[in-house]
Amino acid sequence: MISKVMELLDVKADDLNEFSTTDSFNNDQLLEGVICRKSDHRYGALVIFKINEEETRQLIWATPKLDYPFDRAGNYHWPNVLQQEFYEKLDGTNILAYRYIYKGNRYITYKTRLTAVVKDSGYSDFKSMWEEYTAKNPWIHECITGNPDWNLSFELFGSRNPITIKYDFPLDVNILFGIRQHDHIIRPPSGLILPDNARIPARHTVFQETDLTNIYNSFRETASKRNTEELLTEGVVMYAHTGEPSWRMFKCKPEEIEKIHWTTYGVIPRNSLFTTGMNVFESSDNPTIDNFIELLKEEYPQDLITKNTFKIQKIWGEVCIRIEFIKTVNNVWKLAIEKGFDVTKDKRETMRFVSQYFPKSIMSKVGEVILKQAGLMKKRPASR
Repeated sequence: MISKVMELLDVKADDLNEFSTTDSFNNDQLLEGVICRKSDHRYGALVIFKINEEETRQLIWATPKLDYPFDRAGNYHWPNVLQQEFYEKLDGTNILAYRYIYKGNRYITYKTRLTAVVKDSGYSDFKSMWEEYTAKNPWIHECITGNPDWNLSFELFGSRNPITIKYDFPLDVNILFGIRQHDHIIRPPSGLILPDNARIPARHTVFQETDLTNIYNSFRETASKRNTEELLTEGVVMYAHTGEPSWRMFKCKPEEIEKIHWTTYGVIPRNSLFTTGMNVFESSDNPTIDNFIELLKEEYPQDLITKNTFKIQKIWGEVCIRIEFIKTVNNVWKLAIEKGFDVTKDKRETMRFVSQYFPKSIMSKVGEVILKQAGLMKKRPASR
């Protein structure tokens, strides 16, 4: 079966990971298949082999990798762009709504980029946050049912799901774009059927300027100005219509955000390694350093990874320690909730209960984890 998927997606065996997981959104149906890690339009795509005991072969197109319009030498390579749209780039967890067929019925479920079904973990409760938000916001289901031929890409973001950007609200969801189910064609929000109250990223207007490079760099400069005191934006996403059936997406990040992720003189930045390491835990509860390296290969060449081997090993150790700390804190926080404490209503009493389980010397770090995830952490100046 793997060889057939390799042919279907035109990828190598190393680009595929097998999965077997229950779909908790649909009666714990067992889904088995492979997920693709190829860093292009095939990224995160699923091929489902079996549902419960029924064999099948269903290809699910997912949220693709976004490109830069330039290479690492700074040379721009624009396609023939007939139309462009710019939307704010959000910094959270991507959730894809997709459908699969079982016994003649279509089921809707949800995945993160490198999982088949979104789940909770000790690190972060992505599923719980998603269900909490969707229960109060029926517009999401209206988007899904209103676009039956499309898989829909959403972003789950806010101070309860902290990554790089510091948001001053607990939790939000925006619809980003659609991926047509049978051929992975992309459509921006303007090309989808959405209810009036659907939440989409802020759309930016371009005035007068026609040169794409100038337009692109003006957005980078504007974003940098917004980030002067603290990190408030990751930039924008450019949707470029090239006259083909699909739109192409380009990420447009300000220089200070790029520096977090890009290499300097053959050195992978520490922040990039640490963030990538934390992201590994979106895909697995018990990942290894090999999983970490596989994720790094999506952004960096093998020779650069080899050159940074010691640094990668060191930071992976730090990530694992951080994850275990967060899991420990979350277990105690859940115990506090079971005892009736609500940190959003009575922070002092909640933290007093939690403090029974930790040394006084680390309570500030414990409080930071809880307050961030509760959406109560105040923003701090960005490190420059």
